[in-house]
Amino acid sequence: MTDGRLSVPPGMDGVAMHAVTQLLDRLAAADEAQFLVTWTEQMLSGRARLDPALAVRLLRAYRETGRVDRARELAASLPSSPSSWNPLDTARLAIERAILCTIDGRADHAEAELRQASRALAVASRGTGLREQLDMHLTSAQLELRLNRVQQAQAALRLAEHVAERLEDGAWRVAVSMSLGHLAMRLADPRTAARHYSTALQRSAARGLAGMRAHGNLAIALGSIGQFDDARANAATACQIAGEIAAGWRHADAYDVLAIVEIASDRPVAALQALDDAHAALGDLEQPTLRYQLAGHRTLALAMLGRAQAAKQWLAKTDKLRADLFQIDAIDEQDLVATRSRTLEACGQHKDALDAALPNAERLPDAFVTGSLNLVIARCSLSLGDQETARVAVERAALSGDRHGWVFPDRQQSATLWQMALKSGDSRVVRYAEKVLGVITNGVAPPSMPPPSRAASIPPPSRASFPSVPAMNVAGLGADDSSEFDMLPEGETLIYVTTPQGVTRVRSSEMNTATEGSTLIVDTIAHQLRVEGREVSLERRRALEPLVVQLLRRAREGLSAEEILRAAGGPGPESADAEHRVRVLISRVRDLLGDPTAIERVRDAGEHGKTRYRLSPGVNFALIEPLYTS
Repeated sequence: MTDGRLSVPPGMDGVAMHAVTQLLDRLAAADEAQFLVTWTEQMLSGRARLDPALAVRLLRAYRETGRVDRARELAASLPSSPSSWNPLDTARLAIERAILCTIDGRADHAEAELRQASRALAVASRGTGLREQLDMHLTSAQLELRLNRVQQAQAALRLAEHVAERLEDGAWRVAVSMSLGHLAMRLADPRTAARHYSTALQRSAARGLAGMRAHGNLAIALGSIGQFDDARANAATACQIAGEIAAGWRHADAYDVLAIVEIASDRPVAALQALDDAHAALGDLEQPTLRYQLAGHRTLALAMLGRAQAAKQWLAKTDKLRADLFQIDAIDEQDLVATRSRTLEACGQHKDALDAALPNAERLPDAFVTGSLNLVIARCSLSLGDQETARVAVERAALSGDRHGWVFPDRQQSATLWQMALKSGDSRVVRYAEKVLGVITNGVAPPSMPPPSRAASIPPPSRASFPSVPAMNVAGLGADDSSEFDMLPEGETLIYVTTPQGVTRVRSSEMNTATEGSTLIVDTIAHQLRVEGREVSLERRRALEPLVVQLLRRAREGLSAEEILRAAGGPGPESADAEHRVRVLISRVRDLLGDPTAIERVRDAGEHGKTRYRLSPGVNFALIEPLYTS
């Protein structure tokens, strides 16, 4: 080397800033946040001025490596409204501050930061800022979830997915797909989550940390929707990878994932083996949150096995570990309630189990664990002779399972409940009960079968729907459900017909026979309503159709004011004119049916009983629905 040559690599000043930031973004996408922190801090040592592009990337790296306090300090040291900064760096700073505010529970400040990020992106050069837009929508979804605004969170997730599709391919897709998957799971959409986790897995190194996490998260998503064999295979692969490259708490966490899958698979003995392996891998490491989760899962597995005394001892340990934690997620709190209730049920303390469970039965209604909690309520109520509480609880579980695709554990113990659910007046409950009885018989969830292509009169189902089987043929479900369709004549399909006597499955050609004697017929396939032979099109009254359908599904018990508003869509029960809207909606339904007495108003028993509206008992109705729902 000549005297003019450098004997050490050039400092940051020798490289164009855009090249430095591109490298840092690639490192961040490759899960190298810790290296990014070390390198950036070395580059910035002794400098009085912190370049904005490096500042926002260091801020993100601090957060991603768990150094949240350091991230807060850096965020506070940067300008509150950096007007001289590049718009994209301004947006990045606002997004990071919004994330920190969300972590700290300062929702108003987080919303203000997201508005600033949106303003900055609005003035950015055309065609730039897609990554920042993506992060903004992801952060917005997290915040909306924290505020329990589910619809807004779903909208933000859809926007994030749309932006992600427009971005160039690259390593960033792994982290983004994982984030989208996490959000989808929190929004009770396990199929979408599985799709995102699969994308992350396809783009991850086969035996790397990212691949290990993708395998684990995919296992949980698949296990929750009944794809137990695939879930177990992914969980086992995550354990193998962790054993090779991530000994310690990551290895223990992978075994905990396997335990979760085995619990969902109704294999509590295998779950206990996985938990033993997890404790062995964890050793003497502290990891209080993981230890709490392991204790909770062991308690549940022991309760499922009927080992009441051991389950009670581990529940006490779980409660002690929970007391040592500062804060846990709301779903984890609900999970502990379900575990406590299940343990009390295993001990034969059905009244105590109900006392613990009932206050939480309608909290987090879309969560997987809430479905399991409602099944505990139903089983305990049935043991105490309370048929009505059992019916309501199992229907809540079935509606959540049908809506989201969940397959809840303890299926054999709940078989009597699912037989009871077959007698429901709600076709969605019946469809889900048929599905679970098929899982009990065959060990796997039925495949999603599209309707025959020749049946053009029926709209195709979404990929999220499940086929059903006649109640008398539940045992034959699973191997080749398509044969049921193959036997149908040309142009014919299967439908559900609900009457005051219950839900039945019939061929479309048998519709007239199934609805014979009905004075009120609602056809959701043709969007028609027939009253005493008079036909009324629902095309221009589509807003009323969901409400009428719900009134027929709940003909026996009726709908509360809140349920009427939710069924009709639009402003909910919290709106200022909620009472007026309920009266208007019921008035319009009465006009539609042509009989003011067709809908009656009743009041629940008790001093604080709710007012309900229900179909008059004298109305002989029939509700026609497709076998599949979108």
